[in-house]
Parts: sequence; structure tokens; C-alpha cells
Amino acid sequence: MKDQSGKALRVCMFTSVHHPDDVRVFHREACTLADAGHEVTLLVHADFDRAVRQGVELVGLKKPRSRAQRLISGWRFYLMSRRLKADVYHFHDFELLPWGWLLKRTATARVLYDCHENHPETVLERAWLPEKIKPALSRLVRWVEPLLARSLDAVICVVPDQAQRLQRAGCKTVLIRNFPRLEKFAAPAVQLREEQLIYLGGLGMARGARLLVDIMQALKISHPQVRLICLGPFNESWVEAEIKAYARQRQVDSCIHFLPRVPHDAVAEHLRRSRIGLIPWQPVPQMLKICYPNKVFEYMACGLPIVASDLPGLRHLIEPAGCGLLVKPDDIHAHVQAIRHLLDHPRQAQEMGERGIVYVSDHYSWRQESIQLRTLYDRIGKAERTEDICC
Repeated sequence: MKDQSGKALRVCMFTSVHHPDDVRVFHREACTLADAGHEVTLLVHADFDRAVRQGVELVGLKKPRSRAQRLISGWRFYLMSRRLKADVYHFHDFELLPWGWLLKRTATARVLYDCHENHPETVLERAWLPEKIKPALSRLVRWVEPLLARSLDAVICVVPDQAQRLQRAGCKTVLIRNFPRLEKFAAPAVQLREEQLIYLGGLGMARGARLLVDIMQALKISHPQVRLICLGPFNESWVEAEIKAYARQRQVDSCIHFLPRVPHDAVAEHLRRSRIGLIPWQPVPQMLKICYPNKVFEYMACGLPIVASDLPGLRHLIEPAGCGLLVKPDDIHAHVQAIRHLLDHPRQAQEMGERGIVYVSDHYSWRQESIQLRTLYDRIGKAERTEDICC
């Protein structure tokens, strides 16, 4: 354990939901802790057994074939993490809360819950859940989450209202926001913009997947040379099949390219080739709250002007920066008009992008958040087992 003499902590991170290359889990938190001198092992569902990347040891557990198997696989994460005899267990998913709670009772170590989302609202967005049970399940999550989390050493939150909600419920919270490592998005001297729009991140109906097809159908008339890159996975296989069929029906499948997940270090290249970043999200409960979507900051860091739905979760990021246009979420014409305006006024689009670069550097950098993470781990290293590590 890292103490006054500076000995490193043995850290076991684990996630049953996120990809081994996840931006927050691996590139931000695990790499930051490894850079700080801690011994970091990350347990993930993966096709490999073991790998070492950027000073982090990754241990792969067999991927489950279904959601039910994924829930059951929490037991395997628990057993594997116990074998590592870590000083700190740092887990990332709501479904792992029971196992984190059990670790706190069976291991002489600190246990941290990294809560990425407002889970009571996120439940309402899940396309695979029956609509009838969503409200009751949301209430259950709102009750169960703090019930299990309040006994842990800290809950790491990404947005202030999330931290406040859990703190009111008796949890010890630390705010570490989801801001980008800007060095990964440093612009080259010359950026070659193509006739390309981009949507970055997971695709689903609530994220505007169908609207993107409608937008491209309208743009095909006035700007036939423009194509759309959708860089990220669909949240459900049936959504993917439906949207691709819809694109064929609307005769825009040739100008919409759905790309699979790419390594995080390759994302910036796709962004720099694009002219506008799109966020056509719909007014689901999660998006009506303050949030910090990666795509907003990464668009800004690469100098892309943004066309986004005018939702509270997006407005509070884009409006102060002056880096984009906000439009009515379900108004196809408004989205199309905003995109056409930026395509036809490249100088104004460039100025918006330049304002975004400046604003993200001043306000939304992982540099400050990494200090918070390191400080939390420094407190763990110096505190006795019974001491509170949260401010």
C-alpha cells in the first residue's frame, strides 16, 4: 500500500459492461493511476487472457452470451478480484454493486464504486426492457443503489446532481467528471476537412438513429456529395437491423457509413476529417439532466462545429462555448437547416470550431479531474482502514 514512504497501491479495477479500450475506465482512470505509480490490474470481458497496455495489466474473462449470463458473471469478477489481494477494488457498473458490497465485507481493502450514469433515468432509456416495467424498475434502482453503495469507501460520480443525490442518501461521494485527455486530440498543423458529417458514440432510437437517416435523406437533395459517418456500436442488434433497413428504404444507405468500434487513439483522425459533429438526441429523462457526453468534448477538441438537440444535458455545454447550433430535438427540418447553414458558411463553421477548441481546453480537460483521482488514491494510501477518505 502506498503510504508515507511512497509505496504503490495494488489496484484492481473491474467492469462487466465496458470494453477493454473504454475511454473512462482504461484511457483516463486506469492509465492515470498507472502513471502515478500504482500497480493496476483491470478485469474485463474480453477474448484474450492477459495483456499489458500502457502500464496496465488487463485480465480477460470469457464474454457472456446473454445479459442473464453477464449478471451471473459478476460472481467470476468477485472471485478473480479476491485472488488478486488488492489494496483497492474499484468497480464501474451498477450490476456489480452486490459484489462490491460483498468485497467490502470479506476483504480488508478499500472498495470504490465508479458510477458513470444516473441509473434511475438510464433504465427508462433501455430499449430491451418492456415499457410497462420501466417506471417500477427505475424506482427500485433509485432505492437499491444507495442502499448498497453507502457502506463502500467512496462513490465516484461524474456529474454534480448525481453526487448530490447519492450524498443525500448517505453515500460518501467524490466528483470526477468525464472530461477528455486533450493531448489525444491535438490538432495537426493542417486539417483536411472532407464532405463528411459524423456521429460519435452508441446508437439507439433515443440517441436519434432514425433521425440521422431522415437528415441524410433531406441533405441528399441539396448536398448530394455529403456523407455521414456513424462511429460506434448500436445498442441493440434489432435497432441496427431496423435502421439499416430504413436507410435502404430511404435510399441513403450509400451515403451513411456505420463503422464498428475503433481504437480510441483512432477517433481523432475521423473527427479531423469531418466538418460537423451531430448529436440528434431525443428528450429522454437522462438527457434532461446535466451530463458530460464524451462526444461533445471530442468534437470541440477537434474543432468541429456542433449541431445538437436543444436539451438541458447538451445546452449547458454547447451554449456557453458558442461552438454549435441547438435545434428542436424532433424537428428534422431544424436539424437539416442548421447543417446546411454550416456547410454553406464554412467561415462561420470554422470560427465555431475554433471557439470550441479554446473552451474545451479552459473548462473541460481531464488534467484537473486526474488530480482529483490521484488525490483520492493518495488519501487511501495515507489513511488507516477505518478513516474516511472523502472530503
